[in-house]
Amino acid sequence: MIRRTSALLVVLALVFTGTACSPVKDDGSTTAKALAAALASHTVGEIVFDKPGAEVQKELSELSKGIDPVWPQVSVDSVVPGDGDTARVSLNYAWNIPKLAKPWTYKTGADMKRDGDAWTVTWTPEMLEPSLKAGERLAIETMYGQRASILAADGEAIVKDRPVKTVGINKAGLSDAEAEASANALAAVVGIDTAGYLAKVKVYGPVAFVDAITLRVEAFDALDQAALTGIKGFLTTPGTLPLAPSRSFAQAILGTVREASAEDIEKSKGQVVAGQTVGASGLQAAFDAQLAGTPGVTVVATAAPAASTASPSASPSAGTADAGTSPVANPAPPRILFSEAPVNGQDLKTTLVPTLQTAAEDSLAGVKTQSSIVVLRPSTGAILASANGPDSNGYNTAFLGQYAPGSTFKIATSLGLFRLGMNPTSTVSCTPEFTADGKKFFNTPGYAASATGEITLTTAVAHSCNTAFVSQFDKLAQDKLADAAGALGIGLTNDLGLDAFTGAVPRDSAGTEHAASMIGQGKVQVSPLAMATLMASVVKGTTVVPQLVDGRDGKATPAGGAPLTEKEAGDLRTMMRAVVTDGYLGILADLSGTAAIGKTGTAEYGTDTPPRTHSWVIAAQGDIAVAVFVEDGDLGAVTGGPLARAMLAAAAGG
Repeated sequence: MIRRTSALLVVLALVFTGTACSPVKDDGSTTAKALAAALASHTVGEIVFDKPGAEVQKELSELSKGIDPVWPQVSVDSVVPGDGDTARVSLNYAWNIPKLAKPWTYKTGADMKRDGDAWTVTWTPEMLEPSLKAGERLAIETMYGQRASILAADGEAIVKDRPVKTVGINKAGLSDAEAEASANALAAVVGIDTAGYLAKVKVYGPVAFVDAITLRVEAFDALDQAALTGIKGFLTTPGTLPLAPSRSFAQAILGTVREASAEDIEKSKGQVVAGQTVGASGLQAAFDAQLAGTPGVTVVATAAPAASTASPSASPSAGTADAGTSPVANPAPPRILFSEAPVNGQDLKTTLVPTLQTAAEDSLAGVKTQSSIVVLRPSTGAILASANGPDSNGYNTAFLGQYAPGSTFKIATSLGLFRLGMNPTSTVSCTPEFTADGKKFFNTPGYAASATGEITLTTAVAHSCNTAFVSQFDKLAQDKLADAAGALGIGLTNDLGLDAFTGAVPRDSAGTEHAASMIGQGKVQVSPLAMATLMASVVKGTTVVPQLVDGRDGKATPAGGAPLTEKEAGDLRTMMRAVVTDGYLGILADLSGTAAIGKTGTAEYGTDTPPRTHSWVIAAQGDIAVAVFVEDGDLGAVTGGPLARAMLAAAAGG
């Protein structure tokens, strides 16, 4: 350790008054500040102690090992002169322990003795904490409260602790060859990566339980039990995990939890510790802090571990004994220095209705392409269900998908035409083809000949005449089309609590691209959630803001343009009723209760000949709005119609 020289202190103590005056001796303040800085960084630096600096650094490192990376801020409270050339430094400690609202604070001190023009600090463990004794170490223990539940709209828990079984191999009594054979056999039965599990089994100790997978009880029961019991060392341990009613239930929304990984811990900068359950995706991740609550912490002083290699007869000489590092032969139980109890997490209430969520997932179970169903309550914007088909493979197609809406977008186009002075009885021309800026547009194959020629706008919507809408492209400017879509909720800004795409309608499309926009093609993009919002807005008569978390203010901002009026919405509802009574959604005509309304859509995509098509249906009955999307489907009425009917029937209780 480098001792400060008198010359250095003289330079630090110079008082400049035009010319250098006689040096003033340091009263200990400079050394005290340097000591506080050294303790705060737990690096002794150039502080001079009454024992070799390397020994002090070793002791300081040992003391902090059990509590790192948590470490305090240290500042000087006062320096009080003592008898002769001594002084007592009072130090303020403030430990900012992760997730605790208030720091752990206290005062302690250190003694100093003048050595010429410098000061020597007397090292003792009490310098870190006033009650710390020789041979003790600091340690921090974390306690967790109860992770809260994710609730349904009725307040019942969707995600709650449910029984699970952890499956693995108990290596006790197995030879290496037997353990390897058992690992291979177990991996095959439970369907996990064989090489990865085998590597894990090899690195675990000779009597360890090596977990392979944690399963819901029903999933475990479905395994080949005879094959499992035939595996040497096979073992299961019971437990619980916060889980939804089934593995697929609202998976993309609710998300999952896991035990904190090394990466989680590293990224958290002390906010997450080993053994902690953390949200891995969905609402579990987005609202992890609320659901997890605040961990409790206890800081303790523990006895240093006995040195296993020390000679029984060895004892340090009186001149070199290290009171701070000597292990305690008969360690006392840990002493609590500070404790803060954990705070349980707070439940997160969603707007989901489990019966409708299950109905939506059951409806999509057999769909062999990405798909989704979204159900909204127009009066409140509550998302009652949001399901993705199995071929979405965990992707939240309902919220994040970006697709051309096809003819369902004709509802927005119709609103734009209303604002030019048209109404449901206005006449438009439906021809077999229409050329816009050099590109030919056609109606769907099999389009009804009876709905061609000069027809009302209502008939054009009911039968989805492409050419009737494209023919208006030179009258309805692209920015006005975007405004109309915005009035129906397309492109609004709203924080649901999860990422969501609310749609995008370009404002500068021109020529062929603008013409294509009139029928929901071109660069118009929406998500199933966006189209459910459009449908809900038509029902309510004002722009609906979707809501997923009960009571959450998403600070919604409309996309722009004039707001939707009840008169406009009423006219749209009139035309959408005709889709059921006279058009392609006759499948909804016999639903009991309030009259159903809707619109079908088919959007071409890809480069195949003929093109592949997205299948859409938006529909509503009473205070229920539904959007159905199938990425690779037939006509909207063919693929989406039965799905929409099933959801409206489920919402009505039949």
